[in-house]
Amino acid sequence: MNLRGIEYFLVVAEEMNVTRAAERLIISQQALSAHIKRLEDEYHVKFFDRKPSLRLTEAGKQMVFYGRQIMESEAALRSSFSDITENARATLRFGISRLRSEVFFPLIWDLYRPLHPNISIELVDGRTIRFDELLQAGKIDLYVGINVPDNPGQRKILLATEKVQCCFSEKLFKKFYPDNYEDVIASFSSSGGVDILKIIHMPLITLRQGNRLREVLDQFLAHHVKPYYALECDEQSLIYDTAKKGMGIGILSPFGLYQHVDDIHKDGEKFYNFQFINDFQVNETYLVYRSDYKPPVYVRDFIKDTKKVFKNYAKAMTENFSED
Repeated sequence: MNLRGIEYFLVVAEEMNVTRAAERLIISQQALSAHIKRLEDEYHVKFFDRKPSLRLTEAGKQMVFYGRQIMESEAALRSSFSDITENARATLRFGISRLRSEVFFPLIWDLYRPLHPNISIELVDGRTIRFDELLQAGKIDLYVGINVPDNPGQRKILLATEKVQCCFSEKLFKKFYPDNYEDVIASFSSSGGVDILKIIHMPLITLRQGNRLREVLDQFLAHHVKPYYALECDEQSLIYDTAKKGMGIGILSPFGLYQHVDDIHKDGEKFYNFQFINDFQVNETYLVYRSDYKPPVYVRDFIKDTKKVFKNYAKAMTENFSED
């Protein structure tokens, strides 16, 4: 059985374009075509009709179905061997967004790496819908996703429930409410958080459009006065830093504040963080992996360490992020 040929065939079947498939595999088109031809000769069938455009034959459709199962079984076999082979090497493919990986992965890595020095980690960036497709296709082993729908072929573990947060300096409120800034800030504590409509006239600092948090904001504010976004960016650390300097009210995810948890309440200029009391969508963060085969030990340990890191995060949110 030509496993490499099957792997290459599946890439062509996904792209339905030999040029793009060859670029993705980093081989020449001639070499790719030769692999497909050998596979067709081995099974005495044709996988593609090439005119008027590239499309799968009936045999090609069957090869997609069984080829994926073959590749997944081969990956599962390697995983099983890794549990019983001394000093086994393997690659764990982990789906997690870039923003979350910057905050959480170094903490997971610190726990995981000492016990599994021979396991390579491949981080895959994206959003939940893409991760779900990659997981089903056997291209990642597990992922962290948001508001993941139930799927009988998957197991999902709730890691955290997250509400949109804001942070700001006392200096900023002195500027906008010079006579009663202390009363205004105290009202946030007594109300359990901030009503965004009460601060919409102030300079806001948040993520650019295209991020899930920004989608939540835009959806809620669509029928209200247009907010004043003083800064829109891709980095939650920049949102925090500029808010800390009194340049605006930072609106960010709780994990964006989590990486600064030791800095939030340091002595000096008073700095506050509150959750919003508006009816924003609450995000549920899950760790997801397939349930149709038992993960190898190195994946189970990665799951355990991920759960531990997010447990500490959830505890910090409860203790530090509900109000000042």
